[in-house]
Amino acid sequence: MESSILKTRRALLFMQMFSTIGFSVLFSTLVLYATQGLDLEDRYATSLTAGFIAFNYTLHFLGGAIGGRLMSYRLLFVVGMLLQAAGCAIISIPSVFSLLLGLSVMLSGAGLNVICINCMLTQLFDPHDKRRESAFLWNYSGMNFGFLIGFSMSGYFQLQQNFSVLFLLSALGSLISFFLSLLNWRHLRDKDTVYSHARNQRKRIFFASLIIIALIFCTRSRG
Repeated sequence: MESSILKTRRALLFMQMFSTIGFSVLFSTLVLYATQGLDLEDRYATSLTAGFIAFNYTLHFLGGAIGGRLMSYRLLFVVGMLLQAAGCAIISIPSVFSLLLGLSVMLSGAGLNVICINCMLTQLFDPHDKRRESAFLWNYSGMNFGFLIGFSMSGYFQLQQNFSVLFLLSALGSLISFFLSLLNWRHLRDKDTVYSHARNQRKRIFFASLIIIALIFCTRSRG
């Protein structure tokens, strides 16, 4: 049991690290890419970045509402990673349309999955287990290391003016996190959530999928 928890903790740490790279790259590169890569006006580029960041943190609430109720945390995280990877890959195509569409897809993944990591980690321990605090400390460190990798990549490729490769590498980070979650799938199952006790799980997943699809279109229209 102890070895299983330790293995899952390590998996979640690396899932956190690689899942953070895509967001950190866009966080540090979006204005520069919009102005220098696509020749957009400074005001529009700044507004676009501000909207991206605001939507990302706002969607955490929606992720908390869907996760554990309409989808398992692990499934929502996997979907989020696929959306992040697809979003970054779309943004790598140098056009305004691709940028706006890619940001919408990316947002739908990045905004929904953050809560999933924390909840999957929480479920590993009893409420009064002292190991929980250190587990969250390490996971938070993994997130910061992901930001370090993303910012370092951004700085290098910004100097090279090679934005397409930068965004494709960001997509690769999300795919690594996706495969890590699949490899540890059985250890990440929901415990004592509304979803885990529900009999109509397929209907819940279908409804959650409709929400996510609608979310992509809603954020796209805002762009």
